Amino acid sequence: MVKAELDNIAVSGDGGVFLALLKTETGDIVPIAIDSSQARSIALGKTESDTDRPMTHDLTLSIMEILNAQLVRVDITELKDDVFFAKLIIENRGIEFEIDARPSDALALAVRVGAPLFIAEDVVENHAFSDDLDEDLTGPAAEA
Repeated sequence: MVKAELDNIAVSGDGGVFLALLKTETGDIVPIAIDSSQARSIALGKTESDTDRPMTHDLTLSIMEILNAQLVRVDITELKDDVFFAKLIIENRGIEFEIDARPSDALALAVRVGAPLFIAEDVVENHAFSDDLDEDLTGPAAEA
């Protein structure tokens, strides 16, 4: 597994496509398509903005808290037929449980509690692209 973090939420020019951009420690970017409501929930969780009423992800975390369960980490485990799969690793009383989840739901929970994110190596190898924009801006051509 490769450690990563949610770098940003990207939106297409017409606002119809949202991508969660996951950045690995080596700078690779793994884009995951998400819907608009998940993008909103992730963005709200990342900025720690309050809403008038709890969103589904806030409710889930409240239930986990009452049950003394903690989100230990999120694992993006595979990409199969253009669909990403994720697991929530939850600990309760010293026992870890793996729960199948959509990556967007898992990210919305992780950003709220600061849980670490990991991506399977084969997913990074086969689906990531390199974030070399900084190198392009600072390379020899940029100095001219």
